[in-house]
Amino acid sequence: MEIGGRTVLEVILVEIIARLPLRTIARLKLVCKQWKSLIESSYLRRVFVSLHKNSSSSWSLMFGAEYPHPEAIGFHGCQTWDLQKSLGSYIKPFPRYLNLLASHNYFYVASSNGLVWINVFFTRTDNMVYSYKSFVGNPVLDQWVEIPPPPDQCIATGLVTRVENGIVSGFKVVRTSRTEGRGMGMHEWRVYVYSSETGLWTTKRLLSSHPVSFTGSYPPMNLNGMLYLRERGSDATEPGVLVGYDFYGPEDDDQCLVIHLPHLFSKDVRRCLTTSGADVIYIEILYPRLKVWKLNNKYSRNGEWWQLSREESVEFDAHCFPLAMNPFDPNIVYLWSQHHESLVTCNLWRQEFIVHQESETGRNSEGCYCVNTSGFKGYVKGNVDATTVIMLSPFVLQLWMDSVPRPQN
Repeated sequence: MEIGGRTVLEVILVEIIARLPLRTIARLKLVCKQWKSLIESSYLRRVFVSLHKNSSSSWSLMFGAEYPHPEAIGFHGCQTWDLQKSLGSYIKPFPRYLNLLASHNYFYVASSNGLVWINVFFTRTDNMVYSYKSFVGNPVLDQWVEIPPPPDQCIATGLVTRVENGIVSGFKVVRTSRTEGRGMGMHEWRVYVYSSETGLWTTKRLLSSHPVSFTGSYPPMNLNGMLYLRERGSDATEPGVLVGYDFYGPEDDDQCLVIHLPHLFSKDVRRCLTTSGADVIYIEILYPRLKVWKLNNKYSRNGEWWQLSREESVEFDAHCFPLAMNPFDPNIVYLWSQHHESLVTCNLWRQEFIVHQESETGRNSEGCYCVNTSGFKGYVKGNVDATTVIMLSPFVLQLWMDSVPRPQN
């Protein structure tokens, strides 16, 4: 007997497997070829996503490449993946099967849709020359792709992904080669782009009406193939602009978007840029008011880039810094309290504030969490300028498990 082209046994097996965490499902693929084929089928994926559509996934906030311990805050133990530790703990210094030499350190560079880009630094045995290798992979599944060196010296910039039917089908590694003026109010942003589809680096010369001076000090944001760099404005009191480009857009389009951030002049305003769900989010606090802006996903060219989605009173600490928004719940915002010198979880809907203690680990409605309070202290101390826009890098696992894309050859 068949149901929708599947045997009764297959239907029952899918209903059982789809209720398990993704890490367990990954191990079940090793049972036999029949199970592997069934687990990798779109049928099981649809059932799994349907059963977990209201669930969150494991995620972390990352400081960036300049931090030897980059994980700022991590949530794990969710129903979707059932991880026993935070995502940062799964980012190994180097994959053993690649037979790299003894590693000295690794640096988180960027992430997108569950993939993470790391640079692994190690020492060569001849003349003790320091070098590094780049990898993109899924640290939880321990799947990595080594990225070949770029054609020339350049700066690590960002990682973007292509998602088709809920599956990451490809990724691109972006490095900045140079930036320079072109005259007539235009500026060139030259980048090297590595594609997982071809396994090759290509050069792109992008044009922007705003100077691009990316130095790697702030991690760019990425969403839906778009990479957003935050650049300072012409006036030192302005929050600046976002320079964005769609690396999965038309190949002949070399024009960058230039998006001015909402401008509220005050030396006491605190700002951050982040993402939540399918939106780019801009948060500003001028005590006691907190405003949340959403970027217009239609990329309107009539100046209406930002929509004020909510405005709340946050009478907690006059010197709170907004850090990020929960990627699954727009009611939850993460703040840094200068008064408590601690991370604070703020539920905007309930007006509840939870102060997290030094290097705290615990459990709440989101699952298990760990907080790198000492790292936050150093990070915020270096970002107290009134024009600073805090940008932490979210590392969010997908709601479905898929292999890391790699070149066919």
